[in-house]
Amino acid sequence: MKRIFFILILAGAACTAEAETFVAAQPGKEAFYKLYNQALTAHTSSRLGEACKYYAQAADMAAELDDAHWEYGRAVSLLAMAYHTRGNYAQAGKYYQLSIEYYRKYKLRELGVAVSGLGRLYLEQGQAQKAAPLLKEAAELTKADQAQGVAPYELADAYSSLARLNELLGNKKTAETYYKAAVELFKDAPVSFPFKVLDAEQMDSYPIILFRTGYFYAKNGRPESAGAYFARSLKAFENWLPLDDRPALKARVLDYRGRTLKALGRAAESEADLREAAGLYKRIREQRVN
Repeated sequence: MKRIFFILILAGAACTAEAETFVAAQPGKEAFYKLYNQALTAHTSSRLGEACKYYAQAADMAAELDDAHWEYGRAVSLLAMAYHTRGNYAQAGKYYQLSIEYYRKYKLRELGVAVSGLGRLYLEQGQAQKAAPLLKEAAELTKADQAQGVAPYELADAYSSLARLNELLGNKKTAETYYKAAVELFKDAPVSFPFKVLDAEQMDSYPIILFRTGYFYAKNGRPESAGAYFARSLKAFENWLPLDDRPALKARVLDYRGRTLKALGRAAESEADLREAAGLYKRIREQRVN
């Protein structure tokens, strides 16, 4: 499953995170790529209302072009992702579904990103039966890409989602197996966070996987195992901040670090993180789509 990075080499053109020309325009598609790059710039700065506006305009423009199937699918899937980060599940679900149908119809790459996104969306809403086939497909797509050198955090995120799904379904043993498999993927790999991935706000990275594993053990009467994972999680958070230029991701970091601190009995520090995270979430979700 190919991840969507904001530092990309797409359509044969090198891109930078600092300029609004992330992707070089192909002949006849200049207007589309102008909007698309404006959307990427806004998205990577967590100006998500603005990003939604430009992605929607870019998708409309791609729909009018000949031979712009990839452009249309990409704009729609990123529109879904931006709505997802804003907490607008109805719009996110609508556009994830649309992009999945489109990717399947035209056999386009990056199907797995949309499948994973919709699966996570259903999981967050407790809709296990809807989430299950999507999360399983996303994991299979990710495993198929392992031969191409996919970073471990992608498959780890897929396993973590399957662990959460099985918890929801009451399959504790299977959930534990997936959590341990997710953690094990980082055993011999550098533990870095995919800051440049556009769906990082929805992903379970290494520190979050450690927290979830600890929380699983805490709920199931294994406090010593839980404490060990919580301590590892807090250690893994050390290199995450600051993220002031990407407040949506900063909110997720503070949220889960706050939960980890709370689990370790460090109430004052936890409260500070959770309060700041709540303020950032509120600000992001109140952004307007003009």
